[in-house]
Amino acid sequence: MIRGARVFVVTFALVLFASSAFAQKPAVGTWAFTTISPEGETKSTLVISEDGGKYKAMAKSERGERPYDSIAVDGSNITLVLTISYNGSPMTITYNGKIESEKMGGEADFGGLATGTWSATAQK
Repeated sequence: MIRGARVFVVTFALVLFASSAFAQKPAVGTWAFTTISPEGETKSTLVISEDGGKYKAMAKSERGERPYDSIAVDGSNITLVLTISYNGSPMTITYNGKIESEKMGGEADFGGLATGTWSATAQK
C-alpha cells in the first residue's frame, strides 16, 4: 500500500512540474499577428522564443525581419514593444494584452499619437 502511495505522489509531482513548466511559457511559439491602427490592418508573423529565462520576439513580414525592443510575460499578461520608422521618424509601438491558450490580443499604443488593437493566433 505504501509503494502505491509513493507511485501516486511521484506521478502527481511530475504532472504538476510538467504543467507548471508549460504554463510558464504560454507565449512561446509562432503567431499570425494582426495590428489594426487608424491607417488600417497590418498582418505579420510574430515569433517568440525563450532562452535562459529571457523572452525574445521577432516580427517577420514581406518587408523583412525586425526584433522587438522588449517582451514581458507575467502570467496571462503580455507586453511587446517595437520601434519602427514612421514617416522618417522613429515610433515606439506598445502592445498590451492577454494570452489565452491559442490566441492573444489587446490594445496598441502608437507612440502616444494613436491607439488601436492587435490579435494573434498560434500557428501550428
